[in-house]
Amino acid sequence: MEDTTNKDNESSQEENEAHKCGCGSCSCEDASSDESSDLNEVEKLENEIEELKVKINDYDEKYMRAFAESENIRKRAEKERRDIIKNANKTLLAKLLGFMDNFERAIDSVSKDEEMLNNDFYKGIELIGKDFSNFLEEAGVKEINALGEVFNPNIHEALTVAEVEDETKADTVVEVFIKGYTLNDDLLRSAKVVIGKTKQS
Repeated sequence: MEDTTNKDNESSQEENEAHKCGCGSCSCEDASSDESSDLNEVEKLENEIEELKVKINDYDEKYMRAFAESENIRKRAEKERRDIIKNANKTLLAKLLGFMDNFERAIDSVSKDEEMLNNDFYKGIELIGKDFSNFLEEAGVKEINALGEVFNPNIHEALTVAEVEDETKADTVVEVFIKGYTLNDDLLRSAKVVIGKTKQS
């Protein structure tokens, strides 16, 4: 009887040892299964994180492209607005030059009369002319200094030629019929001039 009891105890101890050593019993298999499941879950999460990183980078690139395009559109619109204003001013100022020409001719004509030079009316007109000239200058309009300069087709318009004896005056502006002007370094109106020409040329 005691032998039977001892054998049963030994058998029970062997089973317990088998459970502890990982021999493939139910409890060992459950532990292994849980561990494998955890590893799969971690791997799944890592993959999701990588996918999210890719999406974030993609969104960043799209945002930067959209932002850059938006800035380009804004700059183009601003440039177009400035160009419209600039061209509108240019058209208006070009028309005012005709008025300035006539005004200066009138002053030059009256200035030949010595009696008129001391007349208050003439002085008032002369003052208005100076104010108008200052207005144009403040608007960016500058007179082209043409007289005595070498002929430049970019800013001079030759109406005719005049014979000159001095060879140094050949191909230079010897007379200005109508003054030329620039607007902020852009040509507003070319100067209409007479070009010197020697007999030999």
